[in-house]
Amino acid sequence: MPASTFDQYNQARKKGLACLNERKAQNKDPYLPVLDHFLESMKVVRKKDLSTHEILTNRIVGTCHEGRTESFAANFMPLLESDTEFASKWITLCHHATHEGLRDPILVYELFGRYFVEEGNKRVSVTKFLNNPLISAHVINLIVDPADMEEGELYKNFLNFYDQTGIDEILMTKPKNYKKLLKMIHPDSDQPFNGEERKNVLSFFYSFTTVLKKLIDHPILASEGDAFLIYLDVYGWRPAEAIPDSTIEKELTAILPQIESYPNVKEAALLTETELSERKSMLSILKEPIKAALIEEGDPDSSSWSLVHYKAFKAMAVNMDGRVEVKIFTGNDTPEKLDQAMKAAIDWGAQVIFTAHPLMLQATNRYAAKYPKIKFLNCSLNPEATTVRSYYTRGYEIQFLQGIAAAAMSTSGKIGYIADYPIYGAIADINAFAIGVAMVRPGARVYLDWSTTETPTNTEFPLDIDMIYISGQDFDTRIGKGKRFGLFDVRTGKFANLSLVQQKWSVFYTRILSSILNRSYRADEANANSGSINYWLGLSNGLLDVSFSDELPYETHRLIDLLKADITEKRFFIFGGIHAKERGAQDNASITMNDLAKMNFLVGNIIGKLPDDTADKLIPSAEKLVQVHGLDELEPDTPTPKEKYRDSVSSASGQDKKEKISVSESSKASPDLAGMISDSVKAGDPQSLENAVLEAGLTSGRHD
Repeated sequence: MPASTFDQYNQARKKGLACLNERKAQNKDPYLPVLDHFLESMKVVRKKDLSTHEILTNRIVGTCHEGRTESFAANFMPLLESDTEFASKWITLCHHATHEGLRDPILVYELFGRYFVEEGNKRVSVTKFLNNPLISAHVINLIVDPADMEEGELYKNFLNFYDQTGIDEILMTKPKNYKKLLKMIHPDSDQPFNGEERKNVLSFFYSFTTVLKKLIDHPILASEGDAFLIYLDVYGWRPAEAIPDSTIEKELTAILPQIESYPNVKEAALLTETELSERKSMLSILKEPIKAALIEEGDPDSSSWSLVHYKAFKAMAVNMDGRVEVKIFTGNDTPEKLDQAMKAAIDWGAQVIFTAHPLMLQATNRYAAKYPKIKFLNCSLNPEATTVRSYYTRGYEIQFLQGIAAAAMSTSGKIGYIADYPIYGAIADINAFAIGVAMVRPGARVYLDWSTTETPTNTEFPLDIDMIYISGQDFDTRIGKGKRFGLFDVRTGKFANLSLVQQKWSVFYTRILSSILNRSYRADEANANSGSINYWLGLSNGLLDVSFSDELPYETHRLIDLLKADITEKRFFIFGGIHAKERGAQDNASITMNDLAKMNFLVGNIIGKLPDDTADKLIPSAEKLVQVHGLDELEPDTPTPKEKYRDSVSSASGQDKKEKISVSESSKASPDLAGMISDSVKAGDPQSLENAVLEAGLTSGRHD
């Protein structure tokens, strides 16, 4: 054999010896893992012949039997001397692989996405040495009992993902990641993947991992699958697009800190209105008018959310007195229309682009990576770090005051809350409402259900419930002038019309454009010590306001006015009663804005639960939003929020959260009541809700 092939063996052996010594120093097994050793404690429940196909060499981790184990280091590099028969065969294989290619497939057993070699250890060693990513293999798949595995829950989720997609190459470190990825790449989970879908996912995954290895050459805790999920979480799954490696690299570079810090998620700086920069730069103010575009999902003629932003953007242009030229793109409710609007705004010369809907975040991230000189902002509460600034309102401040009003008007002390989307910030809204209720009536209970689940999640709604708060996210572009939300009085079968909420987005748009004009836009990044910013704005900056009618009792009205003023001046913190220990924190640190944004537990006077990922199916419109902005589900085998958390609300009520409230015969729970209410809310017709309550006989007679 040529001298070069002997040199290659010596190089490979050198790598093997280095791996051997390094793992010994770390007190790790320096040799190849052995499948037989794993199977001693596991029961194989199924074998499946997957025939011959190419597999990734980096997934080949060990050998089936102990016989040849010490011939290879844990990295599959050879360890024996170069004058042995083993070395001679390795060198011959290396020569063939270099000049002709290896023709005969190896035989491997697959377990949990990893391969163990039955025949062809030296061929694997040569292939890995030559850095060939693929090798032909006859694969036999082994399924074992998850109960026998240390990572049984992770393995069960892997098997479910594999059954749905036929993909075993994408490995995760957390069970929930498989569920999340499946929802992204395969929304129609009732049908398994077809061959073309599987091919598309794997092709893109292979391209992604190639770029990832180029950018990160040091060990990280995230698996390639975890990194792939983080990438798709930001930029979305785009099966119809041919995305070149150069684009993947550009997009991936922008989120590398998130991948490298995993599983500790890099968070955006949540800035309140007092930190919203109005400081003028020492540099000269821009003299040329700047171009600002607003891209909306809905149409102002049919969507109240779109109309509010449309008017606010126009008002901002008037406030800026000719210093800002604006253009508004409406009705972009499909990915194709959104792309067209983005391109049109960029072609127009927009220097700042606002996308006024949470579902537009992923597309906004893509364009921000492609056009780094343009400033992009998205209207959403997005506490995870991205290159796009986000902005949203602190709705929990208003919900707290609404809870006070509901409790003051209730005679039974049983109040309903129909929530909408289980997304960032929504749980803080629900809890703030319940805290407001408890402030007025410590013994009252809030019965929670969701209008975005296909079936009710709460069967404990009592028949003598008298006030129900119906929550409606304003950014739902289906909401027109006819759809009603707010406090519904069951006794009269009518909406109470106690409050009027205003969102003054022109305040925010004016401040942002002013900061760009006076060159202080970047000051927020310096103040927050972060390039990722989420503006979470409330009463104190004038972006939110609420007024209550005189139908409220005078003293209640007075209490609300006092508390509203205290919240505005930051003299009163709604969640001050939730202590660190009660929310599961390890120290006595105060609850932070990030804690509120990601809140995933319910306070003590709430009867109900958060939607369960498996039992409570969301309606399609909600599913899309939750995929982008949904809260992380609890890890398996951890206490549920009702079991884990106790807080000052339950202490004030004098009752344990699990204790049932005694009810009379007329106030027993109705499993149909929550469903009737949520169905009426989904229909979007206030008259249907009023009629349903009247037909069910739930008006004043039930409350005598």
